[in-house]
Amino acid sequence: MPIILLWIIFALVVASSAKRRGRSFLIWFILSCLISPLIAWLLLKAISER
Repeated sequence: MPIILLWIIFALVVASSAKRRGRSFLIWFILSCLISPLIAWLLLKAISER
């Protein structure tokens, strides 16, 4: 249970970071939940800001 909670918390962090960069909060949250918050964060950092 704690691992799932941490996964969701980190996915929310990635999604809020995406929102600050002009990206969709919901899409990045779902992406983070499906693949991994770490991989999603790396992808977010690799693409340019809007």
